[in-house]
Amino acid sequence: MEIHRGGLAYERDGDTYAALSMYGQACDMGLAAACTLGGQIEHETASDNKDHIRAARMFAAACRAGDDLACTRTGMALGPLSRADSPEPDGLMKLALLAMGEECRHGGAQACVDAAQLLGTTEETGADIAAVRGYAVRACEDQHFAACISAAMLPAEEPDAAEMRARNVLLCNAGWAGGCDALLEPLMTGEAPGEVDELKQALKAACDDWVGIACANLGLYYTQGPMDAYFPGIGFRYMRSACDLYVAKACFAYGVMHKKGIGGRVDETRAESLVAHACEIGSPKACATLARIAGETERGEVAGVSTTEALRRACRLGDKPSCVEDI
Repeated sequence: MEIHRGGLAYERDGDTYAALSMYGQACDMGLAAACTLGGQIEHETASDNKDHIRAARMFAAACRAGDDLACTRTGMALGPLSRADSPEPDGLMKLALLAMGEECRHGGAQACVDAAQLLGTTEETGADIAAVRGYAVRACEDQHFAACISAAMLPAEEPDAAEMRARNVLLCNAGWAGGCDALLEPLMTGEAPGEVDELKQALKAACDDWVGIACANLGLYYTQGPMDAYFPGIGFRYMRSACDLYVAKACFAYGVMHKKGIGGRVDETRAESLVAHACEIGSPKACATLARIAGETERGEVAGVSTTEALRRACRLGDKPSCVEDI
């Protein structure tokens, strides 16, 4: 965490290269916000394709950890690659990746997530072959590449529900937010009443294995899910676990719970501290909230963060209303 704070300080002082070095180290340690901010610097200072790929990989790491802004920026970072005057894509995976980036930049949220997942493919998680085939085939409809022959040879069958569930459990256990979110969705909507215990157990197992987004999702389920699942005290404990594992949106939600007394007593001082922490580790909503709170104080700051600095961070993290002049 101290390394990430060093990056924030260097960036505030205008030393982007020192900031990138610190963010890169913190990103390698698993802090999603550092990946997002480091990717932003890589993208803004990129001079060749390797720089854009590094930016895309940093954004993708944050996306897989649950940073929605980073997901869209993964596609943005891939953009210069597909437009560059370089040789045609040299393989099926690259063809699919560039197609994902293209769809992501045109508003395809799922394509953003798919690109981040493909960039993070390991032997353990494997690639989603059905997704790779789908994107590659669509790319080949517009233009012919050498890899189009390979795309046509991939199996066209979509995995069944059981296979998808097993893959989502695997991805969630690997710390990928997309897998954990896929396990949460039927719990929140009540679409799988016969599988509630199985889904909860899968998320609990990942949470027990230090997957922060799984803990956060359980916190959401017990505080914002179906009425028969409303146990705010349990949700409070899971949200705390997620915040302890540096899930920014969980820290913000945990702060709101302290503010409103959900699952515990009202504690406004603790709430402000948690909002400041959530801002520090990458929640744009927390930064915007912190700016508003700081603006209401006589000193113009709260938890050691000024209104100007909170707005700057919120803007940097993609909150457009916070992007005002002279910050």
